[in-house]
Amino acid sequence: MITIATPSGTVRAVPSEADPTGAVRYTLTGAVTGTVHVTATSRPARWDRFDAVRASLGSVSARELPAEPLVRIRGRAYQGNTVRVLAHSADVPGGWLERDLTDTNDRPAPPQASQTLTAILRACAGHYAARSDFPSLQHAARRDDTPQLLRWLDAMISHAERTQARWLEEAEAHRVQAARSLAAWWMLARWFNARPHPVLALLLAPERESLAHRAEYLPKWAEISTRAAEDEGRRLTLFRSEYEGLARPAAAPESQDRPYFVVGQWKGGGDVDIWHVEEAPTDPGELSDLCEQHTVDAEDAFGSVEIVYAASPEAAAEQARREASETSERIHRELTRP
Repeated sequence: MITIATPSGTVRAVPSEADPTGAVRYTLTGAVTGTVHVTATSRPARWDRFDAVRASLGSVSARELPAEPLVRIRGRAYQGNTVRVLAHSADVPGGWLERDLTDTNDRPAPPQASQTLTAILRACAGHYAARSDFPSLQHAARRDDTPQLLRWLDAMISHAERTQARWLEEAEAHRVQAARSLAAWWMLARWFNARPHPVLALLLAPERESLAHRAEYLPKWAEISTRAAEDEGRRLTLFRSEYEGLARPAAAPESQDRPYFVVGQWKGGGDVDIWHVEEAPTDPGELSDLCEQHTVDAEDAFGSVEIVYAASPEAAAEQARREASETSERIHRELTRP
């Protein structure tokens, strides 16, 4: 049981046993009653990295309507959630992602109630993240959320591919039209120089949508479309990276295993060039902070970092190779499926 001091009074939260999805329900008594549902979840900016914790007021899932006793203060029921991003310190704005807390009539919670609910959500999320079995809870949550996340990413990848192709086609069309307009303008200019005529002068004038005007602005539109295609390409790279990260099976942490950072370059065909294996801290906050730093350093060298649970550095490296090979085979099967 944890005791939480809030502006509305003292609140006691009793955690349940974790369910198969890694979720824990906190039953509230005292100044506030109801249930808080807490589970490990993916980082909002990286769906393949389950280094965040979501605490919800009486809600089984962020994708579902509340299905448990809602949290009540003086009889008024509230809904909402908060996400603790473990990759960032709790003291910085990015450490917490909080949405507005509302009652069941969609009215904002009064200031005191909002402060009370925020304190409860943060306390439950912090207690959950500090559990000794947190790696197992992360693994269970990842296993439960992965099928839906893969379906979403598959749709997002398809949309991004179509969007990028459309921007590239538009950029090429603008360039072709600009070249044709410029060639036509020079041809008319040569005719005018050889035999001046009012009609040719009119066609050469830089009026709106004239040959001269189109030859001037179409290259700029081509640049705009090219930049849009590049932006969409970066989104597509992220989506594919997340898909591959989720498709790669995560090993369930065992009691004798410890987390290891495996740093290297995951190449095509399951080929892996491992640069470094390092034992990682077991504390969730330290693990996420150090993983974030390793990820930044690796990305600068066109590499990536995986957190692998194993009994030794050698076993961690072998597991990383095996997971990369399995992921490559799975992606190949998906791409070649009729």
